[in-house]
Amino acid sequence: MDISNNSNISGAFASGLQGVQRGAEQVTQASRDIASLNGDTQQGSSSSTNLTDSVVDLQTGAIGVEASAKVLDVANDTIGTLLDTFA
Repeated sequence: MDISNNSNISGAFASGLQGVQRGAEQVTQASRDIASLNGDTQQGSSSSTNLTDSVVDLQTGAIGVEASAKVLDVANDTIGTLLDTFA
């Protein structure tokens, strides 16, 4: 196995993991924003734009986690294929 392939696979795992972490952080932050807006709405302030932005951020973060998980899945499959081929 070529060392550059090993580096590429490691990079794919690192990128996938980093994407999952960033997406999870975005979901967490958006969830906190939505929860805090709920308290503001009950007090009578109008925060529909902020609520919309937070919901969009929540969905974007979730999609980012899904995409990064697919990157990890492909990298895992690639490792399996390489092991089957060269082992």
